[in-house]
Parts: sequence; structure tokens; C-alpha cells
Amino acid sequence: MTMKERGRERKRITKSERLPAIPDEQEFTKNKSSDNARPLGEVVISLATHVWIDKHYPDRHNFGDDLGKREGIGPEIVEALVKKAIPHLLFYSTTVKGFHFINKDLVSETPVRIVLMEGDGTYKLNVVIEAHFTAINRFEITVKTAMRTADFRLYQGQYAVELQEDASILFRKDNKNVIEVSSL
Repeated sequence: MTMKERGRERKRITKSERLPAIPDEQEFTKNKSSDNARPLGEVVISLATHVWIDKHYPDRHNFGDDLGKREGIGPEIVEALVKKAIPHLLFYSTTVKGFHFINKDLVSETPVRIVLMEGDGTYKLNVVIEAHFTAINRFEITVKTAMRTADFRLYQGQYAVELQEDASILFRKDNKNVIEVSSL
């Protein structure tokens, strides 16, 4: 006698009730470079970044300039902006042709200085940094100056990274115009 004849129909397994497939570590799948690849391993790189301040910066913070004391550029605020900017700087240095922010063994060249920006309007924080390679997995970033102003001026060819929450925009001054180069 069949199940149907007994008045009970056999329960069918639906797709939603199926167990997920067991991943095959040897399977070749698609990645960013190939349609037919499989993982070989993973490399985790440790990168130490030492943040320094140039004497000019605390002088401007503590004593000000001709316009008076500079408010809103405290060490905690500036350090947080520098730390937040590091992944963005690394991203742009690997994806934007011609962009680099780390100086190495400068003899006669002018060091590259990057402006980090955060906020908007008259209260925009602008922090000028200079980074130098010190070892294979180590570099140092020196804060040269900081100020809150909406009209911070870049010099010809200088880059600026404007940080916004988890996003950023890379700008460059080119022939008196500030142009957007890339964004993340």
C-alpha cells in the first residue's frame, strides 16, 4: 500500500528547508582579478604610525596669531582627525595615480604636505600634515599647523582630503582651481 493510498501524502522538502551547501575550500571561484581563482592565504600587515606635533602648532593653539587665539584646534580634536584620515590617505595613495603623502629621504625636494579637512562653513577644521617613512612598516606624521576657517588656501599642486563621517573626498589645487580628484 502506498502513502497516498493510506491517506497521507509524502512531505516534500522545499528549497527553504534545505541545508546550506558546504563550502569547498578547494573550489575555484571569481575574485577581483580572475574568474577562476581560489584563496591561497592571507597576509595581515602591521603598520605603525607615530603622530607628532611641530612647535608651530601648539604656539598657534596656545597663543594664537595676529587674529588672536585659535579656537577648536585642541590636540585631542586634531589627533582624532589625523587617525581618522590614515585609512583614507592609504586608500588614495594606492588608487590615485600621482598621489602620495609619505616622504622618503628628501634631499633637495620640498616635502609633500597634505591638508586634512573636516566640518563645514566658517568652522571647518584644516590640519596640515607632513608624513615621513621611517622603516618598512613604520611612518610618522607631523602636524604642522591647524586652523578653523572656510577659506583655507592650498598651494599649487597641493592635495587636501575632506573627511565626512565614513567617506572622504580628495581635492587638488590645479591652476587656481580646487578640483575633486577622487572620493571614497
